[in-house]
Amino acid sequence: MIVIEVATPSNFFADGYILANPDLAEFLERGGDAATHFNDWGHKEGRRQVGREFLQNRGRLNREKYQRFVASIDPNKHFQFLGDIGAFPIGFGDKHFDVSRYDSESAHPVYGPFAAEMAQNPNKLYADIGAGLRSEVFDNCLYIEVYPSMTTDMLVEADCFYPLKSNSLDGVGCFAVLEHVSKPWQVVDEIRRVLKPGGKAFIDWPFLQPVHGYPSHYFNATRQGLELMFSEGFEIEFCRTEGNQTPAFTIQWVVGKFLHDLPPEKRAIIGAMSVSEFAAQVPIGPFWQHILTGLPDSMISEFACGNTLIATKR
Repeated sequence: MIVIEVATPSNFFADGYILANPDLAEFLERGGDAATHFNDWGHKEGRRQVGREFLQNRGRLNREKYQRFVASIDPNKHFQFLGDIGAFPIGFGDKHFDVSRYDSESAHPVYGPFAAEMAQNPNKLYADIGAGLRSEVFDNCLYIEVYPSMTTDMLVEADCFYPLKSNSLDGVGCFAVLEHVSKPWQVVDEIRRVLKPGGKAFIDWPFLQPVHGYPSHYFNATRQGLELMFSEGFEIEFCRTEGNQTPAFTIQWVVGKFLHDLPPEKRAIIGAMSVSEFAAQVPIGPFWQHILTGLPDSMISEFACGNTLIATKR
Protein backbone atom coordinates (compact mmCIF):
# COMPACT_ATOMS: atom_id res chain seq x y z
CA MET A 1 0.00 0.00 0.00
CA ILE A 2 1.26 3.47 -0.88
CA VAL A 3 2.03 5.62 2.18
CA ILE A 4 3.73 8.69 0.69
CA GLU A 5 2.86 9.94 -2.79
CA VAL A 6 3.27 13.07 -4.87
CA ALA A 7 0.22 15.30 -4.44
CA THR A 8 -1.59 16.05 -7.71
CA PRO A 9 -4.84 17.83 -8.54
CA SER A 10 -6.52 14.47 -9.04
CA ASN A 11 -5.42 12.80 -5.77
CA PHE A 12 -5.11 15.81 -3.44
CA PHE A 13 -6.01 14.87 0.15
CA ALA A 14 -5.93 17.74 2.65
CA ASP A 15 -5.33 15.68 5.82
CA GLY A 16 -2.53 13.73 4.15
CA TYR A 17 -0.99 16.89 2.69
CA ILE A 18 -0.84 18.55 6.11
CA LEU A 19 0.61 15.44 7.73
CA ALA A 20 3.40 15.12 5.16
CA ASN A 21 4.29 18.81 5.23
CA PRO A 22 4.76 19.96 8.84
CA ASP A 23 6.22 23.28 7.62
CA LEU A 24 2.63 24.30 6.77
CA ALA A 25 1.88 24.89 10.46
CA GLU A 26 2.56 28.64 10.40
CA PHE A 27 0.59 29.09 7.17
CA LEU A 28 -2.40 27.27 8.68
CA GLU A 29 -2.17 29.26 11.92
CA ARG A 30 -2.46 32.44 9.86
CA GLY A 31 -5.78 31.21 8.49
CA GLY A 32 -4.59 29.49 5.35
CA ASP A 33 -5.78 26.08 4.27
CA ALA A 34 -4.10 23.06 2.70
CA ALA A 35 -5.86 23.33 -0.66
CA THR A 36 -4.83 26.96 -1.10
CA HIS A 37 -1.21 26.14 -0.26
CA PHE A 38 -1.21 23.24 -2.72
CA ASN A 39 -2.75 25.28 -5.54
CA ASP A 40 -0.48 28.29 -5.02
CA TRP A 41 2.84 26.58 -4.19
CA GLY A 42 2.72 22.87 -3.42
CA HIS A 43 1.75 21.68 -6.90
CA LYS A 44 4.69 23.52 -8.50
CA GLU A 45 7.07 22.35 -5.75
CA GLY A 46 6.14 18.69 -6.20
CA ARG A 47 4.98 18.40 -2.60
CA ARG A 48 4.06 14.99 -1.23
CA GLN A 49 1.18 13.76 0.89
CA VAL A 50 0.19 10.74 2.95
CA GLY A 51 -2.10 8.58 0.84
CA ARG A 52 -5.83 8.67 1.52
CA GLU A 53 -6.25 4.87 1.51
CA PHE A 54 -3.41 4.32 3.97
CA LEU A 55 -4.52 7.02 6.40
CA GLN A 56 -8.21 6.13 6.38
CA ASN A 57 -7.61 2.37 6.77
CA ARG A 58 -4.64 2.42 9.12
CA GLY A 59 -6.58 1.25 12.18
CA ARG A 60 -8.00 -1.82 10.45
CA LEU A 61 -4.69 -2.64 8.79
CA ASN A 62 -2.83 -2.42 12.12
CA ARG A 63 -5.29 -4.84 13.74
CA GLU A 64 -5.12 -7.33 10.89
CA LYS A 65 -1.32 -7.22 10.73
CA TYR A 66 -0.99 -7.73 14.48
CA GLN A 67 -3.08 -10.92 14.26
CA ARG A 68 -0.89 -12.07 11.40
CA PHE A 69 2.40 -11.56 13.27
CA VAL A 70 1.44 -12.22 16.89
CA ALA A 71 2.60 -15.86 16.67
CA SER A 72 6.08 -14.64 15.67
CA ILE A 73 6.49 -12.37 18.71
CA ASP A 74 8.45 -13.82 21.63
CA PRO A 75 5.88 -14.35 24.44
CA ASN A 76 8.61 -13.92 27.08
CA LYS A 77 9.22 -10.29 26.03
CA HIS A 78 6.86 -7.81 27.67
CA PHE A 79 5.47 -5.13 25.39
CA GLN A 80 2.94 -2.31 25.40
CA PHE A 81 0.29 -1.46 22.85
CA LEU A 82 1.12 2.07 21.70
CA GLY A 83 -2.32 2.65 20.18
CA ASP A 84 -5.35 0.39 20.09
CA ILE A 85 -5.29 -2.83 22.11
CA GLY A 86 -4.71 -5.83 19.89
CA ALA A 87 -3.12 -3.78 17.11
CA PHE A 88 0.21 -2.46 15.96
CA PRO A 89 2.22 -0.45 16.83
CA ILE A 90 3.68 -2.12 19.90
CA GLY A 91 6.68 -1.11 21.97
CA PHE A 92 9.35 -3.09 23.82
CA GLY A 93 11.31 -1.41 26.64
CA ASP A 94 11.45 2.31 27.30
CA LYS A 95 14.81 3.40 25.86
CA HIS A 96 13.66 4.68 22.51
CA PHE A 97 14.84 7.56 20.36
CA ASP A 98 12.69 10.46 19.28
CA VAL A 99 12.61 11.53 15.64
CA SER A 100 13.33 15.10 16.76
CA ARG A 101 16.87 13.97 17.65
CA TYR A 102 17.59 13.23 14.00
CA ASP A 103 18.51 15.72 11.29
CA SER A 104 15.58 14.26 9.34
CA GLU A 105 13.59 11.06 9.29
CA SER A 106 14.79 8.35 6.96
CA ALA A 107 12.15 8.05 4.22
CA HIS A 108 13.11 5.90 1.25
CA PRO A 109 11.47 3.39 -1.08
CA VAL A 110 12.18 -0.22 -0.20
CA TYR A 111 14.89 -2.12 -2.11
CA GLY A 112 13.31 -3.45 -5.32
CA PRO A 113 14.19 -7.17 -5.00
CA PHE A 114 12.98 -7.18 -1.38
CA ALA A 115 9.69 -5.59 -2.43
CA ALA A 116 9.33 -8.12 -5.26
CA GLU A 117 10.03 -10.99 -2.87
CA MET A 118 7.26 -9.84 -0.52
CA ALA A 119 4.78 -9.14 -3.32
CA GLN A 120 5.37 -12.56 -4.90
CA ASN A 121 4.99 -14.41 -1.57
CA PRO A 122 1.96 -12.87 0.16
CA ASN A 123 1.61 -15.82 2.55
CA LYS A 124 5.18 -15.51 3.87
CA LEU A 125 6.35 -13.22 6.71
CA TYR A 126 9.10 -10.61 6.54
CA ALA A 127 10.69 -7.90 8.66
CA ASP A 128 12.31 -4.59 7.72
CA ILE A 129 14.83 -3.63 10.44
CA GLY A 130 15.47 0.10 10.80
CA ALA A 131 12.79 0.87 8.22
CA GLY A 132 12.24 4.54 9.02
CA LEU A 133 9.26 5.95 7.12
CA ARG A 134 8.53 3.71 4.14
CA SER A 135 6.78 5.27 1.16
CA GLU A 136 5.13 1.89 0.50
CA VAL A 137 4.29 -0.85 3.00
CA PHE A 138 3.37 -4.53 2.69
CA ASP A 139 0.92 -6.26 5.01
CA ASN A 140 3.24 -9.28 5.29
CA CYS A 141 6.19 -7.18 6.51
CA LEU A 142 6.92 -6.10 10.08
CA TYR A 143 8.48 -2.62 10.16
CA ILE A 144 10.91 -2.25 13.09
CA GLU A 145 12.44 0.99 14.39
CA VAL A 146 14.05 2.59 17.46
CA TYR A 147 11.84 5.67 17.14
CA PRO A 148 8.11 5.98 16.42
CA SER A 149 7.32 6.57 12.78
CA MET A 150 4.07 6.56 10.84
CA THR A 151 4.87 3.13 9.40
CA THR A 152 6.50 1.58 12.50
CA ASP A 153 4.89 -1.65 13.70
CA MET A 154 7.40 -2.62 16.37
CA LEU A 155 9.28 -0.04 18.46
CA VAL A 156 12.41 -1.51 20.08
CA GLU A 157 15.35 -0.39 22.16
CA ALA A 158 18.60 0.22 20.30
CA ASP A 159 20.23 -2.85 21.84
CA CYS A 160 20.50 -4.91 18.62
CA PHE A 161 18.16 -7.63 19.93
CA TYR A 162 14.69 -8.22 18.51
CA PRO A 163 11.71 -9.73 20.39
CA LEU A 164 10.92 -12.28 17.72
CA LYS A 165 10.86 -16.06 17.89
CA SER A 166 13.70 -18.00 16.31
CA ASN A 167 13.00 -19.46 12.86
CA SER A 168 9.84 -17.38 12.49
CA LEU A 169 10.42 -15.24 9.38
CA ASP A 170 10.88 -15.98 5.69
CA GLY A 171 12.94 -12.88 4.94
CA VAL A 172 14.61 -9.89 6.60
CA GLY A 173 15.64 -6.60 5.05
CA CYS A 174 18.12 -4.19 6.64
CA PHE A 175 19.02 -1.21 4.47
CA ALA A 176 21.56 1.53 5.31
CA VAL A 177 21.17 0.64 8.99
CA LEU A 178 24.16 -1.43 10.06
CA GLU A 179 26.51 1.57 10.05
CA HIS A 180 24.26 3.19 12.68
CA VAL A 181 24.02 0.36 15.23
CA SER A 182 26.50 -0.14 18.05
CA LYS A 183 26.84 -3.90 17.48
CA PRO A 184 26.25 -4.75 13.82
CA TRP A 185 27.56 -8.28 14.37
CA GLN A 186 24.77 -8.79 16.91
CA VAL A 187 22.16 -7.62 14.38
CA VAL A 188 23.57 -10.14 11.88
CA ASP A 189 23.31 -12.87 14.55
CA GLU A 190 19.70 -11.85 15.19
CA ILE A 191 18.86 -11.91 11.48
CA ARG A 192 20.30 -15.40 11.29
CA ARG A 193 18.34 -16.47 14.38
CA VAL A 194 14.89 -15.22 13.34
CA LEU A 195 15.10 -16.49 9.75
CA LYS A 196 13.65 -19.86 8.91
CA PRO A 197 15.98 -22.32 7.15
CA GLY A 198 15.96 -21.14 3.55
CA GLY A 199 14.94 -17.61 4.58
CA LYS A 200 16.64 -14.72 2.79
CA ALA A 201 18.53 -11.69 4.07
CA PHE A 202 18.57 -8.47 1.99
CA ILE A 203 21.32 -6.15 3.20
CA ASP A 204 22.56 -2.70 2.18
CA TRP A 205 25.67 -1.64 4.15
CA PRO A 206 27.44 1.58 3.12
CA PHE A 207 31.19 1.79 2.60
CA LEU A 208 32.59 5.17 1.48
CA GLN A 209 30.13 7.60 3.04
CA PRO A 210 30.82 10.54 5.36
CA VAL A 211 29.54 10.51 8.92
CA HIS A 212 25.75 10.93 8.80
CA GLY A 213 22.56 9.89 10.55
CA TYR A 214 22.73 11.71 13.87
CA PRO A 215 22.68 10.59 16.68
CA SER A 216 24.87 7.61 15.78
CA HIS A 217 27.16 6.40 13.00
CA TYR A 218 29.66 3.72 13.97
CA PHE A 219 30.73 1.22 11.30
CA ASN A 220 31.02 1.39 7.52
CA ALA A 221 31.93 -1.84 5.71
CA THR A 222 33.89 -2.82 2.64
CA ARG A 223 32.41 -5.40 0.29
CA GLN A 224 34.76 -7.94 1.88
CA GLY A 225 33.57 -6.94 5.34
CA LEU A 226 29.92 -7.37 4.33
CA GLU A 227 30.65 -10.82 2.92
CA LEU A 228 32.54 -11.77 6.08
CA MET A 229 29.63 -10.77 8.32
CA PHE A 230 27.30 -13.11 6.43
CA SER A 231 29.79 -15.92 5.82
CA GLU A 232 28.59 -18.01 8.76
CA GLY A 233 25.23 -19.73 8.38
CA PHE A 234 24.40 -18.14 5.02
CA GLU A 235 24.95 -19.05 1.40
CA ILE A 236 25.72 -15.74 -0.31
CA GLU A 237 23.91 -15.39 -3.64
CA PHE A 238 25.78 -12.21 -4.58
CA CYS A 239 27.49 -9.20 -3.03
CA ARG A 240 27.79 -6.30 -5.45
CA THR A 241 27.52 -2.55 -5.93
CA GLU A 242 24.00 -1.57 -6.98
CA GLY A 243 23.02 1.45 -9.05
CA ASN A 244 22.48 3.67 -6.01
CA GLN A 245 25.86 2.72 -4.50
CA THR A 246 28.33 3.59 -7.29
CA PRO A 247 31.45 5.78 -6.93
CA ALA A 248 29.38 8.63 -8.41
CA PHE A 249 27.37 8.81 -5.18
CA THR A 250 30.55 8.71 -3.09
CA ILE A 251 32.22 11.53 -5.01
CA GLN A 252 29.12 13.70 -5.19
CA TRP A 253 28.37 13.26 -1.49
CA VAL A 254 31.91 13.81 -0.24
CA VAL A 255 32.92 16.65 -2.57
CA GLY A 256 29.49 18.26 -2.77
CA LYS A 257 28.82 18.25 0.96
CA PHE A 258 32.39 19.32 1.78
CA LEU A 259 32.17 22.30 -0.56
CA HIS A 260 28.70 23.18 0.71
CA ASP A 261 29.92 23.31 4.31
CA LEU A 262 33.05 25.40 3.61
CA PRO A 263 33.10 29.15 4.29
CA PRO A 264 32.30 31.01 1.03
CA GLU A 265 35.82 32.32 0.46
CA LYS A 266 37.35 28.83 0.71
CA ARG A 267 34.57 27.32 -1.43
CA ALA A 268 35.39 29.88 -4.13
CA ILE A 269 39.07 28.89 -4.16
CA ILE A 270 38.24 25.23 -4.84
CA GLY A 271 35.44 26.13 -7.24
CA ALA A 272 37.85 28.00 -9.48
CA MET A 273 40.15 24.98 -9.86
CA SER A 274 39.98 22.21 -12.42
CA VAL A 275 39.48 18.65 -11.22
CA SER A 276 43.08 17.87 -12.13
CA GLU A 277 44.39 20.88 -10.22
CA PHE A 278 42.28 19.98 -7.19
CA ALA A 279 43.38 16.34 -7.21
CA ALA A 280 47.06 17.33 -7.51
CA GLN A 281 47.12 19.18 -4.21
CA VAL A 282 49.33 17.49 -1.61
CA PRO A 283 47.29 16.58 1.51
CA ILE A 284 49.93 18.04 3.87
CA GLY A 285 50.83 20.99 1.64
CA PRO A 286 49.97 24.70 2.06
CA PHE A 287 46.76 24.49 -0.02
CA TRP A 288 45.06 22.00 2.29
CA GLN A 289 46.56 23.62 5.37
CA HIS A 290 44.79 26.84 4.39
CA ILE A 291 41.49 25.11 3.53
CA LEU A 292 41.35 23.06 6.74
CA THR A 293 42.50 25.74 9.18
CA GLY A 294 39.65 26.95 11.31
CA LEU A 295 37.09 24.33 10.25
CA PRO A 296 34.97 22.95 13.11
CA ASP A 297 35.95 19.54 14.45
CA SER A 298 32.50 18.19 13.52
CA MET A 299 33.32 18.82 9.85
CA ILE A 300 36.80 17.33 10.18
CA SER A 301 35.25 14.23 11.78
CA GLU A 302 32.56 13.94 9.09
CA PHE A 303 35.11 13.64 6.26
CA ALA A 304 38.18 12.28 8.10
CA CYS A 305 40.35 9.68 6.35
CA GLY A 306 40.92 8.02 9.71
CA ASN A 307 41.02 8.53 13.46
CA THR A 308 43.58 7.70 16.16
CA LEU A 309 42.90 6.68 19.74
CA ILE A 310 45.15 6.26 22.77
CA ALA A 311 43.61 4.67 25.85
CA THR A 312 44.75 3.50 29.28
CA LYS A 313 43.35 0.34 30.80
CA ARG A 314 41.43 0.91 34.01
